[in-house]
Amino acid sequence: MEMARFGNSALHLTASKQVSLNVRHSIRPVSSVFNFVGRGETGMRNFFDRSLIILVFAAFSQMSSANTDLLNSSSLAASCDCMANYSPAGQLHVPCVSVPNASDGSTTVYDVKLNKQTDSFTFDLDMGSVVKSRFGEKVADTVLVKGQFYTVDEENRWAEAVAIEDGTIVYVGSMEGIKSYIGKKTEVIDLKGKFAMPSFVESHLHPLSNSYAYLFQAALFDLSTTEEYIKAIREFAEKHPDMEGIMGAGFERTLYDAVGPRKELLDAIDSERPIGIISRDIHSLWVNSKALEMAGITKDTPDPKGGVIAREPKTGEPSGLLQEHAAMSLAWELFPSPTKEDYKTALLWIQEWLNREGITTAHDAWLEFDPNFYGAYDELAEFDPNFYGAYDELALDAKLTVRFRGSWYIDPTGNYLNEIRKGINLAKRFKHPHFQAYSFKFLADNILEEETALLLEPYTHRPDFYGIKNWEDADLAKAFAKVDKAGYQIHVHVIGDGATKYTVDALEKVQEMNGKSDSRHSFAHLQMARQEDVIRMGDLGISAHMSTYWMIMDEGFDNFYLPYLGSKRANNTYPHKSLFDAGVNVTVASDFITSEFDLMTAIYNGMERKSTEGNANQLPPANERVSLEEMLKAATINGAYANFLEDEVGSIKVGKKADIVVLSKNLFKIDTEEIPNVEIKMTFFEGKRVY
Repeated sequence: MEMARFGNSALHLTASKQVSLNVRHSIRPVSSVFNFVGRGETGMRNFFDRSLIILVFAAFSQMSSANTDLLNSSSLAASCDCMANYSPAGQLHVPCVSVPNASDGSTTVYDVKLNKQTDSFTFDLDMGSVVKSRFGEKVADTVLVKGQFYTVDEENRWAEAVAIEDGTIVYVGSMEGIKSYIGKKTEVIDLKGKFAMPSFVESHLHPLSNSYAYLFQAALFDLSTTEEYIKAIREFAEKHPDMEGIMGAGFERTLYDAVGPRKELLDAIDSERPIGIISRDIHSLWVNSKALEMAGITKDTPDPKGGVIAREPKTGEPSGLLQEHAAMSLAWELFPSPTKEDYKTALLWIQEWLNREGITTAHDAWLEFDPNFYGAYDELAEFDPNFYGAYDELALDAKLTVRFRGSWYIDPTGNYLNEIRKGINLAKRFKHPHFQAYSFKFLADNILEEETALLLEPYTHRPDFYGIKNWEDADLAKAFAKVDKAGYQIHVHVIGDGATKYTVDALEKVQEMNGKSDSRHSFAHLQMARQEDVIRMGDLGISAHMSTYWMIMDEGFDNFYLPYLGSKRANNTYPHKSLFDAGVNVTVASDFITSEFDLMTAIYNGMERKSTEGNANQLPPANERVSLEEMLKAATINGAYANFLEDEVGSIKVGKKADIVVLSKNLFKIDTEEIPNVEIKMTFFEGKRVY
C-alpha cells in the first residue's frame, strides 16, 4: 500500500486503485517518447475526483532532466523539469510532475513512481504542494538558484535550484526548470555555486536548561582553569548581593581527581550563602560548606540510591562534590527557581545559536515536570509549567525558528508509573508542529568520569566495583512496557556495556509483551556495547544518538578511560560503523552543553575519530570510522526519522518543509581535514532565512 499526500494530510492508494499502464514502445536508454494507455481509468477518476490518464515520456539516463505529458479527454498537459531516475530493475522515478488544474488555475505537483511488471507498469502518485497561479504564472515565494544541492533523498540526487511556496519545497531540479516558478514578487537568492543540503537535526541535547545557565548563572563554559572559575564565580556573587543562593554551571570535571573540586575553594568566595556549580557534563554539583550544612549533608549521610556524596579519603567528610542526579537533588531547593519568562528569554537566545550552526530541528532530552533546575518535585503538588510552558507559549506565538521535540525525564527513585502517566497527559496537550513531547527519558547508568557508568566487567582500578545500575530489571521493563503500550517513545541514556545489555534485554521483553510496533526507541551516547548487543539493537529498530564529538583522544581518555577501563576496553569504545552495518538508525548529538554543537566538527570526528585540536591521534578502532555520506545522513534524514519527522524534513524533496543550510564549501570536493573549517553561510527554516 502506497501513500499519496495532500499537504499535511495523507490518503492511501491501495493496489485495487492502482492503474496499470501498457507499454506501447520498447524502452531505449535514450531520449524517447513512451505512450501508455490506461486500464482502470474509472478508479483513478473516483480517487482524484477528476479524469486523469498519465502518459509519461522521459530521457532514461541516470540523473537526467525529464519531460512528461499528462493527457486525458480534456488533453491536460503536465510538465516535468526535474531529474528522472530509471533503474535496470524496472523502476522509473520522476519527481515534480506539474499538472495544471483548469478549474481554479492552480498547479498540483506530483511525485511519480513507475514500477515495471512484465509488459506493463503500475504507478503510484505522491501528491506534493499546490502552487497557485499568479498573473498566469505558477510562481514561488522564494527560489534558491545556482547552488550545488545535495538532496539526501532516496537516490542522493543533486540539483541546481529549489523553489519554495508557503514554507514548503515545490520544485527541486535544474536552472532551466526553475524559471517557471519565478514571478514578479518571487525572492530569488543566488547561491553562487555554494553547497547546500537539508539543515541539521540535533538528536540529543539540553538547550533550555543550559541556555538558562549561560544567561542567568555564573557561566564557566568558556573557561578552562580553576583560577578562572573562582574569579568568574566571585564576580557573579558580587554582582548579585541579594541572591539567596549562588548558582553556576560549566566546570570541567576532567580537571579534578575522583573526589572532585573541594568545597573550600567556594567557601573562600562566600561562606554565608549556599553556592552550587553544575559540571559541564551535568553529572555532578560542586557545593560549598554552607550548601552542605543547609542540605543536612554530613559525614554520616548515606549515599542516595543512584548517587554519590564524594568524601575526603582520610576523614570521610563530604568533599563538596555531589555526583549524579540523586545526590545533586539533595541541594536543589537551596537555589532560585527559574521563571517562565527567564526560560523564554533563554530559549530565544539558544535558538539563534542553533540557527547559526545550521540546526532547525532539536530534541531536548530532559523536559522538566517542575520549576527546579533538574530538581526533584513533590508528586502531590501541581505541576509548574515554567519549563515546558516556555516551549509551548513560544510555539503558539510563532516565535520558534527551531522545531523542538522533547523527552520527559522519569526518575527511578520516585513513583515512576505515576510520572509516566503525568507525562502522557502532558504530551497530549502539545500539538504545535514546533513543539511536541512524546518521548520519555531514562538513565540506565551514568558516566565513566564519575565511576557511575555500569560495566559488565569491573573498573580496572576498583576490581570489586561495576558502577551504578539506576534501574532494577523488573522496574525498567515495567516502565518501558507502559510507555510502549501507550504508543510513546523511549529515550535511554546508556554509557557502559552493562547498561547497554540490560536495557536491550528490557526492550526485548517489551516487544515480546506488546508486539512489534513503529516505536523508534532510542539510546543516547552508547560509549560501550558488545557486538551481540549492537546486532540486537538493529533487530529492535533502535536509533542511536551518537556524540561523535567524544570520539577523540583527549584528557578524558588519558585521565579516566585508560585507568578506569584498561587499554583493551578503552581502545574499543564508541561503536559507530558497526551500528550502521547492523541497521541501527544512527544520528548526531552534542549533549549540549557537554559539547557545543558544531556539525562540521561532529562530521569530521565521526569520519576520522580524532580531535580537531590538541591530541591528533586517532581513537581506535579505525574500522569504526564512517563515510561522509553516512555522517550527512546521520545529521539529517536519520535524525528526522528518529523524531518521526522524515516526511517533513531531513531531505530536500518536493512536499517537505524548506529546511535548508548553505555551506561555504562543497564537502564532497574538499579534503577531509578541511571540513572543520567549513562555515555555515545561510540557514532556512520552513522557507524563512533565519541565519
